[in-house]
Amino acid sequence: MSRFVQHLHEAAGLAVAILLLASAGCGQNRAAESEPDKRPDSLIHLPAAVFRSGEVQVEEVRLQGLADTVVVSGTIEPIPTRTAHVSSRVTGTVVSVTAVVGDRVGAGQVLATLYSPEFLAAQSDFLLAHERLDNARLSGAPDTTALANIALSSRQRLSFLGAAPADLAEVEHRALVEKTHKALNELRLRSPIAGVLTEVEATIGRHIGAGSDLFGVADLSRVWAVVDAYERDLGRLRVGQQAAVSASAFASRLFAGRIASLEGTVKEETRTLKVRIETPNPALELKPGMFVTARIVTGEVRPAIVTSEGAVQAMDDRDVVFVAVSDTTFVARPVEVRKLGGNRVEITRGLRAGERVAVQGAFLIRSQASKSQLGDD
Repeated sequence: MSRFVQHLHEAAGLAVAILLLASAGCGQNRAAESEPDKRPDSLIHLPAAVFRSGEVQVEEVRLQGLADTVVVSGTIEPIPTRTAHVSSRVTGTVVSVTAVVGDRVGAGQVLATLYSPEFLAAQSDFLLAHERLDNARLSGAPDTTALANIALSSRQRLSFLGAAPADLAEVEHRALVEKTHKALNELRLRSPIAGVLTEVEATIGRHIGAGSDLFGVADLSRVWAVVDAYERDLGRLRVGQQAAVSASAFASRLFAGRIASLEGTVKEETRTLKVRIETPNPALELKPGMFVTARIVTGEVRPAIVTSEGAVQAMDDRDVVFVAVSDTTFVARPVEVRKLGGNRVEITRGLRAGERVAVQGAFLIRSQASKSQLGDD
């Protein structure tokens, strides 16, 4: 009986030992599953010939001063106080049109001519008044004041009908110097300002009435970037703040501007407010209707890592930059970025100042990495 009990105790001890070993094994497996993957990033080896060709350029990233900003988008619009309409003040027929939409015109440039019986009649009155005044002076009439006033009134009427100072001077020269008393055949419609034609409604042969708008002119040497700011950002915006405006047509350009005004009412549908950023545009590169993005400086300058947008590439549904390990060896580093416009991005996570990254030709390194992955598969 005692031997049976001894065997029983030995069997129980063996079972406990097996359970302990099994438990230890499971614990090791769970520990292995909970440990993060600490395998080093795959190295990307670039052929030396590609690097020597200059297609890939590497720069050390450094901390730069970057101000807190509000990013907004909108469109370019002419400044209303820098626009003008050209209309006819008389009834007549369009004889000629000398400009089309998009043309640059100078102040005083002739845009069209009109045949107008009303304008011809006013010229006849002007010429007749001067002829009578001249005859009275030649005959030695004692008082020519009344005739002089009539001549002045007829001149003013020509001006009211749309005759420009240059045209009045030409008619007066004919009357006073040449003594021809010959009227201008047509009324010349001139641009009152220098700018770009934005509207043309005049066509040859068209009969128009007094007050008809025929041309629109805008001085685009300064324009508004009219952007939509969200209600939550309005407390950070004020007139005079600096802004950097960028357009997709000029990806590497930033146009400096300042907030000129803020509209008074928030749109109920979008909870946004129109903000007008006045921007110099001397080369007329920014066109009305062009879509733009603006970064309005609202806060203090802070240190940040900024690099070119081309340094960031998409791999496996994430943004990466290629950090140089050596002149021809790189490693893909996942990063978080914030676009700044003007072909620049801020690296908000994943990169340290002092590291060297590929800022040009990063897409070549990405292609090489893709080839390496295909080879491994």
